[in-house]
Amino acid sequence: MKIKYFEYIAVYLSVFLVCVFVGAIGRLVLLEKGADEYTAGVFFWISTGFGVLMFAILSLFLNGLAERLVNRFLKAEKNESPESCIASKDHVKIEEERQDALIKSEIPENKNAAIDIEKIRKERQNAARDQKQARIDIAMRYAHQEFAPYMSDDDLEQLGSNVIIYAEGLNFEKIKPVKVKQLSNLDLYHFGWNIWNCFKATRQDRAAEFLKLTFAEALKDVEQNSIKTHLKDDEQKGLIKIMEDLADF
Repeated sequence: MKIKYFEYIAVYLSVFLVCVFVGAIGRLVLLEKGADEYTAGVFFWISTGFGVLMFAILSLFLNGLAERLVNRFLKAEKNESPESCIASKDHVKIEEERQDALIKSEIPENKNAAIDIEKIRKERQNAARDQKQARIDIAMRYAHQEFAPYMSDDDLEQLGSNVIIYAEGLNFEKIKPVKVKQLSNLDLYHFGWNIWNCFKATRQDRAAEFLKLTFAEALKDVEQNSIKTHLKDDEQKGLIKIMEDLADF
């Protein structure tokens, strides 16, 4: 008890001395500003007393708050008995097991969903491939029917190969030229537009290049850009006419 008593004395004495020092500084400042001795003295004692009073109030308030916090912490720690800790751990373990069971039960569903998505993707790919192949077959029949009277069998077969190269988007280096008789450039332009319209997978520049390479001899004096601009000229003139749909072939 004596040690604690001397601690209080030391603390309050230190605070009192600090307050006296601050009050003395304030007194000197007032005197320098022109205040009289009485006013400076009153300020000195008021500031010193106010400082000590504020420290005492703060000490009481903070000590009480600290004691309440410590008591609450100790009470909570006391209430958390070993039995409650074990029960809490068991509850956590049960919850974890329940979550694991839910995850395991969902795995087959997710697996089936992944299988279904892959199945749908393959079905869509197969449908797109079948649709494209159907258009290629139509274009081949159309080319053979239109050009059969105007070129040899070998050239007719090569024309079909060139159409496949165009439809598949392959390199045009594999295209070989064919010879054609009795057909005008307008007929060839119409044929190129009909093939382009059947697939519509590329710009008309590629269709013009396809014509230029396939009918190299017939179109040797015509620029590729000129071919592109005249693909649909005089739609119903010539032996080969513009057709909006080749589905009938």
